[in-house]
Amino acid sequence: DVLFVIVRRPQGAPRPIAAKRIDHPTFPVSYEITNADVMVQGSELRGMVDVVARLDRDGQAGPAQPGDIEGRYAKNPTLPGGHDLEIILDTVKN
Repeated sequence: DVLFVIVRRPQGAPRPIAAKRIDHPTFPVSYEITNADVMVQGSELRGMVDVVARLDRDGQAGPAQPGDIEGRYAKNPTLPGGHDLEIILDTVKN
């Protein structure tokens, strides 16, 4: 399994602006997403963002597939640079 922690714009396209891939996670997982994790080189993490996580069964990036488990930071949207953003994986995709 692979854990993806994904940062998106709250009102924007569903594609991520940044993501962190964590292979074979052991929970609880600590993570940090920085400008080094942005998807488009030269972009920066700024402005309000949504932070979500997905435990991906097949390890492939892309849209969630049946059996993947997702969760969202309860206080989305948030500003980049926050600490202790707890995400509970609580939704199994059908």
